[in-house]
Amino acid sequence: MLPIPGQLKNKSEKINAEELQAFMDKHGISQKELSEILGVSIQAVMLWVASKRDISVTNSRLVRLFDKYPHLIREF
Repeated sequence: MLPIPGQLKNKSEKINAEELQAFMDKHGISQKELSEILGVSIQAVMLWVASKRDISVTNSRLVRLFDKYPHLIREF
């Protein structure tokens, strides 16, 4: 049986609030900047950082990609 599109293969694919905050601190990115980079509202980022909303797998993957290749952050 094929997995349903969007279904997690592994729950660890999502980053948590601490990982997100560490990424932002490491690269000097504000919540406003991250919201603009990812194309989400600043309220979404605020909820992620406060652990009140889960970060999607897609956005988690983007954050991991940007952490690995920081030169892409400002180009995205």
